[in-house]
Amino acid sequence: MIKANVLFVCVDNSFLSLAAEAYFNQTAMGGLRAFSGGPMPREEMVSLTKKVLFAHGMEEAGLHPKSWSIFSLPQAPQPDYVVSLQKSVLLDKQPVWPGHPMKLNWDICLDENRPQNIKEATDAFRKIRESIDLALSSKTFSSDSLNWRAAC
Repeated sequence: MIKANVLFVCVDNSFLSLAAEAYFNQTAMGGLRAFSGGPMPREEMVSLTKKVLFAHGMEEAGLHPKSWSIFSLPQAPQPDYVVSLQKSVLLDKQPVWPGHPMKLNWDICLDENRPQNIKEATDAFRKIRESIDLALSSKTFSSDSLNWRAAC
């Protein structure tokens, strides 16, 4: 049984949000699952994403950049949480999500640029891991934090 869907977003959905999706799905338990998207997805995953995932023993299978708008479609998994991983005007103008998901801003990267070298990518992935680990240990994505929606 799925308790909550988490949608990680970054502008081009080629590194930050894909890495967060992969790590979250490998780490989270208890019916939590992650997806990723962005307003301007690239054609394919950047090579740094593959290198960082491989270095941390993670699979890239099933990961690919995609538009976040697919998650506003009725047949798509509906996000309970939308986590922005960078500051960008493009991420401020999100689609209208069904169900009014809780929005979080983690600001892993402070601008629209993705990491440009392996050191920057490794540092960004470390921040992603720390943020996800903290959120999971503090039960940020628990069903209790969604109770406010029942009153709407």
